[in-house]
Amino acid sequence: MKAVGLIVEYNPFTNGHLYHLQKAKEITNADLLIGVISPSFVQRGEPAIISKEKRVKIALEAGIDIVIELPFIYAVENADFFAFGALNLLNDLGVTEIVFGSETGDTQEFLKKYNFSSIVQPHLDFLIKDFMKEGLSYPSAMNKALKEIDSFQLETPNDILGFAYKKIIDQYNLPIKIHTIKRNADYKDENLNNLASASALRKAIKENRNIDKYTPFSNIKDFHYLDDYFDLLKNIIIMSSPEELATYHLVNEGIEYLFKKKILESNSMEEFIKNCISKRYTAARIKRIIIHILAKTNKQESISILKNKPPYVRILGINKKGEEYLKLKRKDIVVPVLNRFEGKRYPLLNLERRTTYLYYINSKDKNKHYEEELYLYPIRKME
Repeated sequence: MKAVGLIVEYNPFTNGHLYHLQKAKEITNADLLIGVISPSFVQRGEPAIISKEKRVKIALEAGIDIVIELPFIYAVENADFFAFGALNLLNDLGVTEIVFGSETGDTQEFLKKYNFSSIVQPHLDFLIKDFMKEGLSYPSAMNKALKEIDSFQLETPNDILGFAYKKIIDQYNLPIKIHTIKRNADYKDENLNNLASASALRKAIKENRNIDKYTPFSNIKDFHYLDDYFDLLKNIIIMSSPEELATYHLVNEGIEYLFKKKILESNSMEEFIKNCISKRYTAARIKRIIIHILAKTNKQESISILKNKPPYVRILGINKKGEEYLKLKRKDIVVPVLNRFEGKRYPLLNLERRTTYLYYINSKDKNKHYEEELYLYPIRKME
């Protein structure tokens, strides 16, 4: 059976996501699809707008056969670590091809530009470091360096991730072929239409607008926003010394002192983020730091974890075809495939449970969801 991988967040699920899923099957002749999904918090440094449980159920309904979890520590990271974690998980399950959306849209053109950029990698690295010394953030420095070399722009999240996927595949010699399909929606376009982006839907949800016409899955409720965690963040930052804050993952370069200052000048999460943005610190980077402070993610433990690929594959959702595939591949899969929570054996899993509790911290049912992490998954779709 030919397994094709999708790296997703479904934050929330859009008509464009459905097109991506259907097109992936079409262009690869896939027998089944395996989706790696971010857990309760996503790569942009925010809580997923709807819960992990609901997004897994939606993925199964949409046609993904096996849904696996990208551990929190890889999910709330830059593009390289995000790609490193996701691709190794897919490789461990025998995935031979991945399909992702990009603004480029043409696989050969994307590879041509990527390969040219790789040829000049030493010069590229030099330019990136030079631009960062000028105060630019890493994504801005990379984009400026690439434009200077070859007019290859990486201004959009999808192209940045696509570049990271190809880089990780080459760096670790993963036997995975890439395909890219053109995004049908501009991620910056906040207008609602049949192919509205996830960001447009998130904005509409926040404004209490009905999105049922713009997603295959209606009646979505119980939304989570980063703004809801401001009081908790403020308490942690004020009650912690700079030295304590510096023990949390991604808190580097003295940003703890900036946070201590700006939290007192801010009355909301949005205001706090705006007050901290600079050439060096993008909004996405600041938000990822915020999530790790909220989760109290230990810096040294995180650095140690990120040196290696995820130590297990955790199944969050599966259908009958997915179960058949795992049975067929049982002898070939050398990593542990978890069908139940094994926190004593794999301490990294306990971080998923903690961040689930954090995700629901403002809910009266937070204890219930904290316990559910032990037995809720995998969600099975057997019909």
